[in-house]
Amino acid sequence: MHEETESIYRSHTWDLVELPEGKTSIGCKWLYKPKINADGSIEKFKAILVAKGYSQQEGIDFDDTFALVAKLNTIRMLISLATKHKWQLHQLDVKSAFLNGDLKEEIYLVQPQGFVKKGQENLVCKLNKALYGLKQAPRSWYAKIYSFFIQHGFHRSLNDPNLYTKLNKHRQIILISFYVDDMIIIGNANNLIKEIKQQMSQVFEMKDLGDLHYCLGLEAWKDFGQTFLIQGKYAKSLLERFRME
Repeated sequence: MHEETESIYRSHTWDLVELPEGKTSIGCKWLYKPKINADGSIEKFKAILVAKGYSQQEGIDFDDTFALVAKLNTIRMLISLATKHKWQLHQLDVKSAFLNGDLKEEIYLVQPQGFVKKGQENLVCKLNKALYGLKQAPRSWYAKIYSFFIQHGFHRSLNDPNLYTKLNKHRQIILISFYVDDMIIIGNANNLIKEIKQQMSQVFEMKDLGDLHYCLGLEAWKDFGQTFLIQGKYAKSLLERFRME
């Protein structure tokens, strides 16, 4: 919970205000869940503040809601390219990704447990940033990351809107694909990869996971110039579910 609360404070997620006349506030709750490694072990326990977005009203609290995610074919294509050309496969994780999304709508939230200000219990949180659970949260985050890539000279793929490429005059290329908060980066120039990592870390709170090992349920490992993808954890969970161990 400590990590999430730090992100909330750093992002200036809300301002405490009196609820305007005619407006309603929506509820929220803390969601606790473990982050699992590829071998099924627990990496850490996570606490996520989730807004009760089911109480939002279309046209008042939100308009567009959809957000695109990377195609698995794109992920496999990047891994294939990196293997064929002996490029490095890098993986990044954006911490509290939705908190990076800027809200256009006027949304009020009841003060969350652990954040209630003494003597100001009657106030509500006027949200500046998108929270998990809000109808528009995924779209707000996508708009933010799209704007970042375009400003830094990337081009969005026509076949997969979550694939971005950048090619400079020296024929150095970098490709980035992301699925919500998981990013895969490949390229033929380590200096370009290092540069984009630094640029992203100045805007977003990132965690550099190094070489790709586990992403979207896929376990990746290299051997003799080849890359193998397996879903051992998924297969094991299926066997356990149907008592076929």
